[in-house]
Amino acid sequence: MSRSLFLVLLGFAAFASPVLLAVDEKRSIQHVVIEHATKDTPRSDTASITQLPGDRLMVVYHKYESGKRSGHDHGVCRIWSKVSDDGGKTWRHPRMLVDVAQGDMNVQAPALLRTTGGDLLLISLRAHAKGNSSTMCLFRSTNGGQSFSPRDSLWSRSNGQLLQGGTSSLLELKSGRLLLPYHGGAGNQWKQKNSAWCLYSDNGGKSWKRSDPIDLPKRGAMEGSVAQLENEALLMSLRTQLGGPFLSRSVDGGRTWSRPVFSGLEGGESGTCLRRLPGTGDVILFFNNSKYNKDHHHFGERTPLTCARSADQGKTWRIIGNILADPQAEYTNLDCYFTPRGDAILTYMYASPAWNRERIQLNAALIPRRWFDGS
Repeated sequence: MSRSLFLVLLGFAAFASPVLLAVDEKRSIQHVVIEHATKDTPRSDTASITQLPGDRLMVVYHKYESGKRSGHDHGVCRIWSKVSDDGGKTWRHPRMLVDVAQGDMNVQAPALLRTTGGDLLLISLRAHAKGNSSTMCLFRSTNGGQSFSPRDSLWSRSNGQLLQGGTSSLLELKSGRLLLPYHGGAGNQWKQKNSAWCLYSDNGGKSWKRSDPIDLPKRGAMEGSVAQLENEALLMSLRTQLGGPFLSRSVDGGRTWSRPVFSGLEGGESGTCLRRLPGTGDVILFFNNSKYNKDHHHFGERTPLTCARSADQGKTWRIIGNILADPQAEYTNLDCYFTPRGDAILTYMYASPAWNRERIQLNAALIPRRWFDGS
């Protein structure tokens, strides 16, 4: 173990995860556990964080239970939440928010949004039996996350699989428009041809319209992650089987999208997380900077977990550095929340050994704002 990386093992407080999993002294990144893997709950991932009143943070995620297809995508999982009072170092007060419906496969992939009006919006996907149909649910909280009330579904009982996968997100644009990226297709989940779209709402989520589709070869365009640029245009990064993330642009608030182009960043088939860097016009992309391998079942490993930065709206990229780089591990299903100070909390699924679905824990990297300015 290098001198710059050490483990600090701490005791458990009531309802709390360990304060600190690891610290990278050189780059000042802290890694914490939000939800451990256990025999009864072998997998937790696909998280989303937002701020609550009083500078508290709330995280939502899905947590799988043991049993048939334990820990696999088609296993039983529910939506849970925790709260942090110390900027994401510890997470307490676990609470189940959304239960799986009787007869369904699971409820998964939540995302939180605190609107400019102060309400909390929560989305989650109900995957129906056999996983070839879904319903996208919307909930609203007007009391700081103490309770959530259901609203009309964004879609119901889809004909074919529609989902967000491991990059679930709901955005509020500067115009006030709500935007939800998603993808899907028909047929077997691992063989189907996917298109990507956005749903958008200009009346606070009461009604939604669908954008034009985004298409790519092979398995298609998947797991879109969207950031609003300084000029209010939108940039979307996409999971692909084509050698790395592809990028698409919109100049009309997500209604239409340009033909996707290769980002120039090599990687396999895995999700990405695209964000505007606070205090700048730059964008950053978290992705797996792995060797592309056409013979690999996912076209490459999901390690290292890397961050790149662009100063020209995604036309060119500079690698800042790796968040984590264990060659035996897997890091994916990413989401990034920026605190009011500009520090980042990057949530990720951690599996070791890679592709193990029997023991997956939900981690977070606490990244200070200054890290993104490093050479």
